[in-house]
Amino acid sequence: PALKVVARAVAGVDNIDTAEATARGVVVMNTPGGNTIAAAEHTFGLMLSLARHIPEAQQSMREGRWDRKAYAGTELKGKVLGIIGLGRIGHAVAKRAQAFEMTTITYEPYRSPEEIRELGVEPVTLEDLLARSDYIVLHAPANDATKNMINAETIAAMKDGVRIINTARGTLIDAAALADAIKSGKVAGAAVDVYPVEPPAEDYPLLGLPGVIHTPHLGASTAEAQITVAVQAAEAVRDALLKHTYANVVNPDVLKMVPGD
Repeated sequence: PALKVVARAVAGVDNIDTAEATARGVVVMNTPGGNTIAAAEHTFGLMLSLARHIPEAQQSMREGRWDRKAYAGTELKGKVLGIIGLGRIGHAVAKRAQAFEMTTITYEPYRSPEEIRELGVEPVTLEDLLARSDYIVLHAPANDATKNMINAETIAAMKDGVRIINTARGTLIDAAALADAIKSGKVAGAAVDVYPVEPPAEDYPLLGLPGVIHTPHLGASTAEAQITVAVQAAEAVRDALLKHTYANVVNPDVLKMVPGD
C-alpha cells in the first residue's frame, strides 16, 4: 500500500503489471535511452556475424579445422537494411549501417515520412521493406499489433536469402515459422538475442538450428549501459519521491492521482 514508484533500469516494462500499478496510483517509469548504443552495437555485431559466419568459423578453429572456403561471407556494402521500428535504437543502427554504405529503409508508423527522411532513412511500407531488404532488424515494441509480425506470411513476402536479426522482443517472431524458412533456405540466417520466455525452453524451434546465432539477451549488457540506466533509474525515483517530478512515465494516466509540484 505504501508503494509510490516503480522504475526499471531498462526500456522494457513487460514484466510489470502496469494496469494494476495504475489502478493503485503507482507511477511506472523506465530508462529508454540509457542502453541505446549498447543495443545498437550488439545488433550490428550480430549482423556482421551473420554476414561473415564468425561464430561458425571460430568454432571450427577451436575444433582444429581450417575451413576458409566453407565460411566465405558477403559484404554489407551495397545491401539493403530494413529497420522495423525507427526509435532511438533503430536510428542508431541506421547511422552505423550508413557508415558501412548500406541502403537504410524503415517501416515506422509512428513518425512522419518527413521526420524519417531528415534522419537519412527512407520511409517505406512494411510490404516494401519485406520485398527489398537483404537484412531485416527488429526494433519494434512488444504489443498486440507486433506479436508474431515475422510469420509464415510475412516471410513468404521477403527476398530469398534474407537475414533477420531480433534484439527487441521475443514475441515479434513466430519461431516455428522462421525455423521452417531457414530449413528451406528461404531465410539465409538469423540472429536472436531475445525470446518469448527467458531462458528459452529446450524445445524452442530455433535453438541448435544451423544458420542461427543465439545470445542470451545481451543487448543492454555493457558496463557503460548498466551504469547509465542504473543512475537514470535512481535519479528518476529520487525526483519522483522528493520533487514530485516524473521522467519517462509509462502509465501517464496515473499522474492525475499523484502529487505535482
